[in-house]
Amino acid sequence: MANIQKLLRKVKYKLFGNPYYKRQQYQGVNLPSFRENQGLSENEDYLQSAVEQLESIQPHKAFSHELCFLDFGCGQGRIANGIQYLKLPFHTYTGVDTHELSINWCKKWISAYGSAYQFLHVPAYNKRYNKQAEKLQVLPFEDNSFDMIFLNSVFSHMITADVQFYLDEFSRLMKTGGLLYVTGFVEEGVPEMEENPENYISENHGALFRVRYEKSFFLKQFTDRGFTIKDYNHQGIARTKQSVVMAIKS
Repeated sequence: MANIQKLLRKVKYKLFGNPYYKRQQYQGVNLPSFRENQGLSENEDYLQSAVEQLESIQPHKAFSHELCFLDFGCGQGRIANGIQYLKLPFHTYTGVDTHELSINWCKKWISAYGSAYQFLHVPAYNKRYNKQAEKLQVLPFEDNSFDMIFLNSVFSHMITADVQFYLDEFSRLMKTGGLLYVTGFVEEGVPEMEENPENYISENHGALFRVRYEKSFFLKQFTDRGFTIKDYNHQGIARTKQSVVMAIKS
């Protein structure tokens, strides 16, 4: 039965095209027709979600023509579209994700904006998004390569050891004075780390669906690796109830 369904899907894609690779043009940018993001089916909501996050960064780190930006867990280029829409200045934008379909979509539609937008598939292990991979991977970039590193809803799907691994990587990759932007499920008065805590926010759906951290424990992971916390906004992303951490490489 499963083989028949796969065959029918291939025939459908052959006739009508794979819906995953389609785009919608809206406000001068290319938006994915099929979207991975929770609660962002409307074009205006999708675009404004990126605009709001980018505008919240500006008081802490200005965009400039020299800025090198790493979007870790870039998905389908939501933040890249926000940068393009706002016409923010930057030198390079690099999007990285473990989901190959998302990277391929970005290479097709976001790279059309210009060569400054680059995308890389890193097949690192994650119990939710990439169970086939063997392990976490050191990122293939030189030390002190980036002025800004952005993670939206990435640490919200990682256990402590994985968070520590990537914070070590970001400390290596970040230039002194660079900004690290992270969202995650963070609360006070809870265990240091819990995967899918019962009755938290909403129903859970599978491995690493919602990994929650205790606030002081979570922030200590940053300061232990040479970052200074500049801003903490509890449940600052209203749509997902994720908190926002902005930290500077000391």
